[in-house]
Amino acid sequence: MRDTQDLDRSAFAVADGAELTYTVASRYPLSVHLNTMNQVDRARTILPNDVFGDMVVETTYSGYRSFDGVQFPSRIVQTQGGHPTLDLTVTAVQANPFVDITVPDAVRNPPPPAALTATSQKVADGIFWITGGSHHSLAVDLGDHVAVVEGPQNEARSELVIAETKKVIPNKPIRFIVNTHLHFDHSGGLRTFVDEGATVVTHAANQAFYEKAWAAPRTLGPDRLSKSSKKAAFQGVTDRSELRGTNNRVMELHVLRGNPHNEQTLVAWLPAEKILFQSDMINPPAQGAQVPPPTPTISNFYDNLVRLKIEPDQIVGGHGARIATRADLNAVAGKAGTN
Repeated sequence: MRDTQDLDRSAFAVADGAELTYTVASRYPLSVHLNTMNQVDRARTILPNDVFGDMVVETTYSGYRSFDGVQFPSRIVQTQGGHPTLDLTVTAVQANPFVDITVPDAVRNPPPPAALTATSQKVADGIFWITGGSHHSLAVDLGDHVAVVEGPQNEARSELVIAETKKVIPNKPIRFIVNTHLHFDHSGGLRTFVDEGATVVTHAANQAFYEKAWAAPRTLGPDRLSKSSKKAAFQGVTDRSELRGTNNRVMELHVLRGNPHNEQTLVAWLPAEKILFQSDMINPPAQGAQVPPPTPTISNFYDNLVRLKIEPDQIVGGHGARIATRADLNAVAGKAGTN
């Protein structure tokens, strides 16, 4: 993170040592605390994050001891947004060992980033799979309004999803954004839909987290919602819920009980069309590719569908290159030959 081209530093004494403060790249604040032994015991910075806003990243270093004459912390702990992300116990230290690392060509000469795009595929009348990147969404016409399943990644992605939704289902407001689960790659764009006027439909256990995270300042990366200051509206799901359209279309939302990927995962089921939307459960393998043994996540997904008596003809995903079939589901769940 250190930028020698642009690094401001100041230092001041504190009761238990000293605090060094930096501004990196004229933007990112960094403070480094030294204990009375002049050992670094804490480093703290703030980085922009699509969910947390100005996210505090703090790393603590403790248990300094001599490793063959080198003073080094035996424990390193990091939190991001107040949540633990790293807990490292150091058992050995070598000073300046020779390491021969070959940098892959793709890293040495990375290709330019691909342009962001959003395209759509009609799944049924008034139902469109919005793709064009690594994360996908589903737009569903509910008569006088639209529901979108999944506001992934970030504002840039969700703006593209919103634009494509308005293109394929014109002149109707997006009233609901369904969030399949909390993982940030599936929730980083939710705030864009809130600014659009949509109610966030998510597992009831997620609401308090989003309300707290979204209340944080966003000085490093302002987004549409921070500029408009609109208040988020939520609709919580605990086990089962429905979104009903004025066109008599019903979207059922079900919790996948006990799913190891995330215990609050929702799937969206359109019973009349036999279309199921899911994220991170099944990505259908390429045609003719060998199918690996089922994972606990896929087995749980399959068992939940049996419990719920959901028998989809099309399984639309938040990832993947194609829409899966029931045969694909049976294959990856180790149930090949099952009707």
